[in-house]
Amino acid sequence: MTNFLPSGIIKDTTTDIYQKVQELKKERDLLRLQKGLGEIEEMALELAVFLEKLSCDPLIYTGAGSTEEVIKRLDWALTFSEDIDPVEFFKYNLQMKKRESK
Repeated sequence: MTNFLPSGIIKDTTTDIYQKVQELKKERDLLRLQKGLGEIEEMALELAVFLEKLSCDPLIYTGAGSTEEVIKRLDWALTFSEDIDPVEFFKYNLQMKKRESK
């Protein structure tokens, strides 16, 4: 198990908000415009609540590697800092991979 989570929800929500704003720029009906603004408000609030529930601010890594690779490296590094036997951690990861492949 990892404590790292991809920030896709943040990217997706900001993209949704942007797209909704683009739609509303073309809207002439005041009621639809108000409804759309309410939708944007709800998306922004849900994202803010999500971020507020996190125990720390999200980090954005701009170096090389896929999300999965970076998470694996971070988990490995934390293993050493938390006094967990790296050999046991490696064995655990192998067992998990075997279970996932079944």
